[in-house]
Amino acid sequence: MPNYKEIIRMKSLGMSERAISRTVGSSRNTVKIVCAAYLNSGLSTDNFIDKSDSQILELLKLGIREKSSNDPMYVMPDFEKLGKELKKPGVTMKLLWEEYCYDCRKSNQIPYKLTQFKHHFRKHIQTSEFTDIIQHRPGDAIEVDWAGKQPYWSDPYSGEVIKGYLFVGVLSYSGYGYAEVCADMKEKSWINAHCHMFEYFGGTTRFIIPDNLKTGITRHGDDDIVINRYYQEMAQHYNIGIIPARVRRPKDKPLAENLVNKLTTEITGRLRNYTFFSIDEYNEKLKEILKQFNERPFQKKKGSRSQMFFDDEAEYLSPLPVYPYEFAQWKKAKVQSNSHISFGKKYYSVPHEYIGCEVDLRITESRIVVFYNHIQLCSHAIMKGHDGMYSTVSEHMPKGSNAEQPWNKERFIKWANRIGPFTVQVITNLFAQYSYQQQGYNGAKSILLLADKYTEERLEKACEIALNHISHPKYKNIKAILENNQDKYSENHISRRSVIQLDKSPYLRGASYYEGGNEDD
Repeated sequence: MPNYKEIIRMKSLGMSERAISRTVGSSRNTVKIVCAAYLNSGLSTDNFIDKSDSQILELLKLGIREKSSNDPMYVMPDFEKLGKELKKPGVTMKLLWEEYCYDCRKSNQIPYKLTQFKHHFRKHIQTSEFTDIIQHRPGDAIEVDWAGKQPYWSDPYSGEVIKGYLFVGVLSYSGYGYAEVCADMKEKSWINAHCHMFEYFGGTTRFIIPDNLKTGITRHGDDDIVINRYYQEMAQHYNIGIIPARVRRPKDKPLAENLVNKLTTEITGRLRNYTFFSIDEYNEKLKEILKQFNERPFQKKKGSRSQMFFDDEAEYLSPLPVYPYEFAQWKKAKVQSNSHISFGKKYYSVPHEYIGCEVDLRITESRIVVFYNHIQLCSHAIMKGHDGMYSTVSEHMPKGSNAEQPWNKERFIKWANRIGPFTVQVITNLFAQYSYQQQGYNGAKSILLLADKYTEERLEKACEIALNHISHPKYKNIKAILENNQDKYSENHISRRSVIQLDKSPYLRGASYYEGGNEDD
């Protein structure tokens, strides 16, 4: 199914239908129909994107009939004239639209809405000599890349030379640049460098133009583009579109190519006699070089990159979101019968309606967020304690006696009853330790399944031994008794110490070890 939300988000950023089609992997006809239906729906972009896929599909079915683009009720602007005006500094499509509306009202004519005005304007630009102005509008695009030459610093203890990687970003309109040294070229470094760049610029453009490196673009074919999931998520957080440069087409990002060479020469030349002992030291000095580079006067025109940026482009950047993007990894998990998912040997609750479902986990350094079919179900703070910890929200647990649930405390106790009274006592004591009975499901099930490997008789005996020494024995205690065959020895040869130590270590000495009474034997 086409990604309707991404199509509309890119359309709201002003991307052409051709570019949207290549980016999302849908046909141009599909993109055209979706965009037309969206415009006819009358909804804002945010309201449209907040809806579920099924709701969007219904809206598209209702609004699939596109209004005629040449409705005689509306006055078609003189785009030939407006195209020439658009080349002038400080002139935007919105400003030209406002002037067009003013002229229409003076002559009692009906003007197009802003979205339709831009739609027709871009169609004209694509078939005229003004194509270049789209690539060099204030606040329109940032070109990004890795530099070829590697910066380096020395380990302060071993003296080893460590090589890094230089990330470069440049605003297409003003040429105002940003650079940062990263320890590697992995996804996290690539995305974090983008976030730092946005903070340096104080805002974002409508588009990013990257090269076709794997950390950003998974596949770039003639018919479709597959953007790395993490890179796409970052772009959505900042509401910015990604338009990769075409393969073997350096003119798609000429400023980045040129600035990479200039900045690399500038940095390596000026810093050749410096010795750095960390990447932080290198980046601190790099800030000074970058400032000097941006403020250096142009050779063939007045001003500098810095002056051009602050005078003509800064105001056109989109504001940064309240919170910066935080890099996250994605994993899949299955909601267990106890209404929890497992991550890092710890357990986090999920609404019980999703038991048995496969969910997506978005994991940052501080939080874990659970999604099902792109809908957020819940989030938890990452627990830092011992293995087996539970983070449980009471609203996620089934209400009442759980009688309608496939698993519950009574079912486990009934299962234990078939084995023996000591097993029942172990399972009952296990559930007594938890605030929510669901937190005991995994442990109870693990204990009872030991009967399949060691027989019910041996499990019952192991539970009896464990209860004689520990009030609330756990799975590891019972398992260790069975693994070491302690249930086969006389009870007199099993000390309390040998059982209790299982809470600290999975290793349990056999009873024969203590028969001599000398631990040195």
